[in-house]
Amino acid sequence: MMNYKKVTKIGILVIGLILFSACGSKEKKEQEKQNQDHTEQGEQKQRNEKEGRPSIADLFAEMDSNEDGKLSKTEVKGPLQSDFSKIDSNNDGFIEEDELKNAPQPSGDQSQGRPPRNDKQLPSIEEVLSTMKDKQNDQLTISENNYILPVTGQVKTYDDRGKTLNNLKPGDPFYGQDGNYQKGQKMSYTDHGNGTVTDNVTRLMWAQDQSDDSKGWVEASEYCENLTLGGYSDWRLPTIKELWSIRNQSTGWPYVDTDYFHLVSEDGAEQRDQHTWSSNYYLVNTPESKKRVAFIVNDWTGHIKALDGRRYVRAVRGGLYGINDFVDNGNNTITDEATELMWSKTDSKKGMNWEDALAYAENSEYAGYSDWRLPNVKELQSIVEYSGVFPAIDTTYFDISKITNEAGNSDYPYFWTSTSAGSEKVSGMYFADYVAFGYAVDHSGEDIHGAGAVRFDTKVKDGPEPRNEERITNYVRLVRDAN
Repeated sequence: MMNYKKVTKIGILVIGLILFSACGSKEKKEQEKQNQDHTEQGEQKQRNEKEGRPSIADLFAEMDSNEDGKLSKTEVKGPLQSDFSKIDSNNDGFIEEDELKNAPQPSGDQSQGRPPRNDKQLPSIEEVLSTMKDKQNDQLTISENNYILPVTGQVKTYDDRGKTLNNLKPGDPFYGQDGNYQKGQKMSYTDHGNGTVTDNVTRLMWAQDQSDDSKGWVEASEYCENLTLGGYSDWRLPTIKELWSIRNQSTGWPYVDTDYFHLVSEDGAEQRDQHTWSSNYYLVNTPESKKRVAFIVNDWTGHIKALDGRRYVRAVRGGLYGINDFVDNGNNTITDEATELMWSKTDSKKGMNWEDALAYAENSEYAGYSDWRLPNVKELQSIVEYSGVFPAIDTTYFDISKITNEAGNSDYPYFWTSTSAGSEKVSGMYFADYVAFGYAVDHSGEDIHGAGAVRFDTKVKDGPEPRNEERITNYVRLVRDAN
């Protein structure tokens, strides 16, 4: 029996947000900045905000495609590329954020290649919650294939340096990866030849193309509601879990099967062109959290992040997919009857590197079971709660350890998945995906991408490409097949 209490909670979020955007939203005035220094830099910052231009930090983050905290010449665009040597003040071949802040004004049109920020298209949290409250009686249709998880598509196995490992056996180092188990139903799509594609696993129908241009979040929902494609007019903005269902982790960059799902930029040259809006507004309302942002999926690098500005849209139609149905088994295990997965109620209570996380899961006899494994990225993302709770997990069922993060804030851990990340062609698969049930932080420990984000990091300390916000001692939540 479907847990309709859970359906109502998540359903209110999705339908409330979609109906909210159809009705339009009140524009909330930006709080005026106080005590502005009357320096040239301060005046330029005010002009940028007035004109909808990105801040230096935003510009830097969006160009930093591999998230290593520095920009190579291949990452920068437009006038920054031609002025690279002037900005690279220490001549190390990279531009760091401080160098970009102190750089002379670049020549040329700085607006090229970047959709402008449009924060006013994102309503306040208070407006979203108010609208949701008004929509509590809306009825939802749940997909008949609700939460059947497809495979990730990853069939190879890798060590912590990205080297491909063959013929791994139980007990071997690095055994227990996504590529060893390949859990989930095989991905299968039908191209109808009219701009639409059906996922034969989830039974969702997708627009084959992203929107022609970038849109603000409210505009994205209106675009879907006004779309007629393939003879259908009941398109909607997909939830984050629906968008995640078509992730393909086989080779990376891009992370969708481009035979069926077309991208705005086929070569990934413009990372922001691959950002696709979900209907999930970031509702965690705490002092450290960013407001007025919604979750996106990056079809190129495979991330989930909470962002503002203008992104692209891939419309979907069909019954709502991705509704959990948790049951507490009374023995420190939780079964999700929607996905038919059993989870450990408690976590590892300590962090560890990726190789140790795989071994921890393989050797566990938690609650009397010996067939636990480290979950793949689709499995672990399936238990993320995007309804505004913090941590981003249903704590009526799951226990989760507390930590103090890099900024000294009370927080919750990152959790490893068994799925390697990166690109076989570009960077190698020496990263692994993790899920942030607490804040997804920058190198200073401040929340930048939201609780519920999916990112990746090196698998071991001082790995092939360490990051400024490197946190490689992540926690583990065990999973096994329920049946």
